[in-house]
Amino acid sequence: MSLCSWGWVSGLVLLFTGCQVVPQHGPVSARTMKALTRKAEPKQAFLSRLNGVDQAMRELLPKAPVRVPWVLQLNTPVIQVRSERARPVRLMLDTGAARLVMGAQSAVELGLPTVKADEVQATMIGVVGKETGLIGMAGPFWVGDWQIPAYPCFVRTFQTSGHQVAYPENILGVDLPARYCRYLTLDYLRKEAVFGFGQNFQPQACQRSSAPFVIREGVIFIELQSGQVKWQAILDSGSFNGIEISETIAKQLGVQDQGRVVQGLVLIAVGGTVSSQEARLRTLQLPSLQMLGGRYEKPEVDIAPGIPRVGSEFLRDYRVTLDFDQRRVWLEW
Repeated sequence: MSLCSWGWVSGLVLLFTGCQVVPQHGPVSARTMKALTRKAEPKQAFLSRLNGVDQAMRELLPKAPVRVPWVLQLNTPVIQVRSERARPVRLMLDTGAARLVMGAQSAVELGLPTVKADEVQATMIGVVGKETGLIGMAGPFWVGDWQIPAYPCFVRTFQTSGHQVAYPENILGVDLPARYCRYLTLDYLRKEAVFGFGQNFQPQACQRSSAPFVIREGVIFIELQSGQVKWQAILDSGSFNGIEISETIAKQLGVQDQGRVVQGLVLIAVGGTVSSQEARLRTLQLPSLQMLGGRYEKPEVDIAPGIPRVGSEFLRDYRVTLDFDQRRVWLEW
């Protein structure tokens, strides 16, 4: 866990409806920034904290699976965790994010220590741009019965505001469960997450399919195919949308000039906001699509900015498990 390996947050891509004007995206206030850096410490002191994190985490790992309920907020799964200050903190469960991310306000309220900005700054890459931020240390906090004594996080110093924007700026990315869990189940049917520790994952449903995944740039990638064209996509629970392809893949499939432009939506992401018209978000049908061990006839897909993704609008019909031991993703229904 080095301080320079901070990069990708695909997931924070959310739908904001009924809005004619794009919400504002910019730095947090000077007052918030001052409060955020009040507990800033030198890089070397932070590295000393970091050295003991892994051992402390492993000493506290549960034996039994930990189940945590969630709510779907803007079509993405959001859990509540408990902090040392006994206040609940909302975290989006985002397989399209590489790291634990804390919004500036939450970081201030929790009193998180950060590294001095003149010594270390991190950059997160989102779907519509980049953001610089701070490196911090979150914890202790509890995910159900799983105690996280301390864990490094990206602290946002930018925010989106205006037009009653309300979405979780705190994100639980892939890094934490991939490092310490044997599997992670995102059960959209029961609206709960299952963090598996001591035992191998065992599928339960008779109706199921599976496919391999890889972790690249810190996030989960799967393979899709339509006709003779194959491509990699992020399995992105933090995306409100279903199946998205890029302009490059659209050109390879010969559908770059097709599709109906989606009107009246705003994409909100790390790095900024953009309207669906500006992003040229277009909806169309492909003849067929193979992915996750299944074949889908005439699936609806969107041509969207950023890396291709398979988001919660598709996943919500399944019990989705990331088996980190076998590097396979399972769908059960």
